[in-house]
Amino acid sequence: MSNIHSTDGLLKASDSLERENEKLKVIVDKLMSRVERATVDSAKGFTHFERAIALEGEVQQRTRKLEEALDVLHATNAQLATAQREAEEARRDLSTAVESIQEGFAIFDASDKLVMKNSRFSAMFPDVVGEIKQGISFEEYLRQSAGSKYIIRPDKLSVDEWVDRRIEVHESNSVNFTLELKDDLWLQISEQNTPDGGTIVLQTDITDHTRLEREERAKILDRQAKIVKATLEHIEQGVLIFDADCKLVEWNDAAVEILKMHRRLARAGMRLARFERLFEPGVVFTTDSQPELVFNWASLRKNREVLRCELEAVNGFQYDVMGQEMADGSFVVSFNDVTKLRQTHKDLHQANETLEQRVIERTHELRAARDSAERANASKSRFVAAASHDLLQPVNAAKLFISSLEHTVLDKKQNSIVSRISKSFQSVEAILGALLDISKLDSGQVALNVSDFSLDQIFDRLLDEFSDSALEKGLELTVVGTSACVNSDPVYLRRILQNLVSNAIRYTNEGRVLVGVRRRADCIDIHVIDTGVGISPEEQELVFKEFHRSDPSQASDSAMGLGLAIVERACLMLEHDLSLTSTVGKGTSIRVSVPFAEQEQLPVETMQARRGTPRSLKNALIMVIENDPAVRDAMERVLETWGAAPIIAASQEDAEAQIAELDLTPDVFLVDYHLDDNKNGLDLIQNLRAKHGPLLCVLLTADRSNELAREAQGQGVFLRHKPLDIEDLQELLGGLLASRANAQD
Repeated sequence: MSNIHSTDGLLKASDSLERENEKLKVIVDKLMSRVERATVDSAKGFTHFERAIALEGEVQQRTRKLEEALDVLHATNAQLATAQREAEEARRDLSTAVESIQEGFAIFDASDKLVMKNSRFSAMFPDVVGEIKQGISFEEYLRQSAGSKYIIRPDKLSVDEWVDRRIEVHESNSVNFTLELKDDLWLQISEQNTPDGGTIVLQTDITDHTRLEREERAKILDRQAKIVKATLEHIEQGVLIFDADCKLVEWNDAAVEILKMHRRLARAGMRLARFERLFEPGVVFTTDSQPELVFNWASLRKNREVLRCELEAVNGFQYDVMGQEMADGSFVVSFNDVTKLRQTHKDLHQANETLEQRVIERTHELRAARDSAERANASKSRFVAAASHDLLQPVNAAKLFISSLEHTVLDKKQNSIVSRISKSFQSVEAILGALLDISKLDSGQVALNVSDFSLDQIFDRLLDEFSDSALEKGLELTVVGTSACVNSDPVYLRRILQNLVSNAIRYTNEGRVLVGVRRRADCIDIHVIDTGVGISPEEQELVFKEFHRSDPSQASDSAMGLGLAIVERACLMLEHDLSLTSTVGKGTSIRVSVPFAEQEQLPVETMQARRGTPRSLKNALIMVIENDPAVRDAMERVLETWGAAPIIAASQEDAEAQIAELDLTPDVFLVDYHLDDNKNGLDLIQNLRAKHGPLLCVLLTADRSNELAREAQGQGVFLRHKPLDIEDLQELLGGLLASRANAQD
């Protein structure tokens, strides 16, 4: 039994099937031998026999597994043999393919060892091609190539230097360069990295291509040389071209003629030294012009700065000389004949001196004319200023008297006369106002007060102002309301539209006049359209000129042709685009483009306040300070017709006396600007306020200067110009009194 146990120890799990089978056979033989020897204990022998039978079955089972494994092994060996045959065939095919490549071809693996090459690889290095074998390193391949006697290493590099530089190139991502060989042979080397880290090297013989390219370049250079030669011969300048070794390359006949060169000097390859005598003083060029400077410049070997000088030849000709060095060290010297130019310059200089004298004389004349014009303009300005007061003052008084008459009980005939007088003065006022506007716009001294405001407030005033005159002519005046707010000067924009509407009514006999707006992306277009006589195309450019009337027969006696002139100047000043379209017999349309307000819509209360109706002035205590007796009398009558209680004074002293007598401070002061003894209304108002505190004051004046307007605004004084707009003044006074009453409440 101990033998059996020891035999069991022979079986190990790590044994192969063949080894295990051999052990089992040994065990079976031993067991069978024991069975045969067992004679005494048959039961014990039978046990051994059963065990032997069991072992025999296990041996058979293991044998079958071994046979199966051997079958698999035989199949695998067959597949491996097939794969080896296919790999060998593929290798032969690859070798055939590599050999069929026209260029020299080699493959180095990731460790830079030569794996495969074709017969053309390094064939142009016959002395070392046998050393470049499979398994050789890339560096050794480079060293063998560099040591070949057929290679021409650039820059006279040693073998080690060339190999080091070549390895640096090899380590870059892209390799492509040309290698020169002896006997005018050329090889292009390119490398390509493989995905596994190897390298493919291609060697292409480009000798034929290089020679052909060289021939083509030589042909091109030859053609260019011929073109340069032809060009040089067709220019008037004398030209000499030298190469970097100071040898003559090109020239033209003009240079030969200028330098008086001997023909034998004019040939390619002639050295610069042979030209030295030509630049000696007194030979070709005068001594004073220093011709040796040109030769000295040309004799420099490098880093020549641009040469510019002028030489005078002994025959009197003058030449502008220019020298220019090129990048390769060659240089050009040119000689430009400027004899005629210098003579022309001399003649022009003499003419210029004469002209300068004439200009000086003419300048004196123009300066005298300018001074005269400035004096005339100053006189005109003084006249306009005087006219503003001296002419408008009586007109203002007349308007006030007429206004008081209109509120007086008169018979029908008297009312008719008063109405005609009122219209006549309105015409006079319009003419004077237009003349003053033109004068002011032409002077360029207009102070603009640009702000955001509702366009509808101007439209309401237009409708009120012109509805009666349109009705008298049987016309329909339509002013289309709008909520648009614009950015402009409200005074001048109103003046522009007043002139346009007035002009439209004047030249329209039947139909209508329409005022409306059209919104655009960046502005508001205000249109004034009429169905009037129209304007012919040839007159459309003239209607904006002063004193031009397109159809005098249609205009009233008061029409001077200034309305559209004022419109054009005001639009130009405000930078508002102005355009006109018209058809004779059908009418005219004029457009004024105004920018939008910064705020899309102004508060409703503000808009309504600006269009407020005249408020009651009943029992209002209003003091008038005016030095003109006629105006004082007229103002008193007008205020009385409004229900106010006027107090009339001629000076500050008179006003103070009446205030002291009444022991009351008037509600509003109407103060004339021009007073007696060279005093003015603003100073008077300042004195009254200093004594009586804040006062509501309105300054009345014919002075329309910007300075006065700014000064009045700075002192918080309302300003109204003469001749007064009676309704506007009534509305202003009513508004001031109403504002004070609201503030007190």
